[in-house]
Amino acid sequence: MTKTFSKDPKTYPELLQKLESDGLKITDQTAALRHLKQISYYRLKGYGLAFRQYDETGKRLSTYQPNVELVTLIHMSMIDAELRSLILAAIDRIEVEVRNVINHELSIKYNSSHWFLDENLFQSSDQFKHQDFLGKIKQFTAKKADAGSEKEKLRETFIHHYYQAYDTPEYPPCWMIAEVLPLGSWSKLYEHLVQSKDRKQVSKQFDLSPELLESWLHALTYLRNVCAHQGRLFNRTFAFPPKQGKKAPLKTQHQLYNYICILFLFLKEFNHEYDWLERIEAVLKKCPNELLKFYGFDENWLEKDEDYWMN
Repeated sequence: MTKTFSKDPKTYPELLQKLESDGLKITDQTAALRHLKQISYYRLKGYGLAFRQYDETGKRLSTYQPNVELVTLIHMSMIDAELRSLILAAIDRIEVEVRNVINHELSIKYNSSHWFLDENLFQSSDQFKHQDFLGKIKQFTAKKADAGSEKEKLRETFIHHYYQAYDTPEYPPCWMIAEVLPLGSWSKLYEHLVQSKDRKQVSKQFDLSPELLESWLHALTYLRNVCAHQGRLFNRTFAFPPKQGKKAPLKTQHQLYNYICILFLFLKEFNHEYDWLERIEAVLKKCPNELLKFYGFDENWLEKDEDYWMN
């Protein structure tokens, strides 16, 4: 039997009435309407999932627990926004370090500015083909872009200069490629290095095993995409959790806490932690203690693992 979506769009007052009929407390109608326009009904419902009621079979209902207020959902969305900003700032620093380390170590080892062109250095899988990787480089360098085209205008100045100055190799050197390829590409490239010695040479620069570095880069790529697209962090079960190891006090739950742990470790390894942890702590202090669990944090998370966070 074919199932057809048949919900009609509703006006903001109708959506507000729906929230109230589901048991959400709304004390300021004017402010509530303004927030619906800014955040959207559907997005707010996502923050409300943690506050919904369940029936005797454990099925989640559409109604809210008693005394849950709309302002609480709005407040959690604002905390999320602050956390996303801090997370993206940290990942930016880590991404620069990662791509630099990969290119430095392997260009020195193979004595080549274009080491990435050697397909024998890589293993193939459904997720990585060397020719596809080179194709992605072409997308970002746009060698064949027509003069004056939109793609040509968007091309980095140093890439433009390379193609003006040189005919071969077809691709710019690795240190230029590092500036245009996203973290996800470097994560996949590292994962598919065929030589275990190459992976170890890179991972030891972070004082991690190759297995942990591979997992953590994959996890951070996923987290970066979630944050870049304004995804919800509160009460989220993350699809690609970082692999557990002795380096960080990770939990079995697939929540934000584990990502904060590995972000802090990366920053600390390269002396980039500056005031990042203090800023994370300041944001989390705005979260009611009973709701910290929806990010995976204990109420006393700093004290509980003081040796990790304070050393």
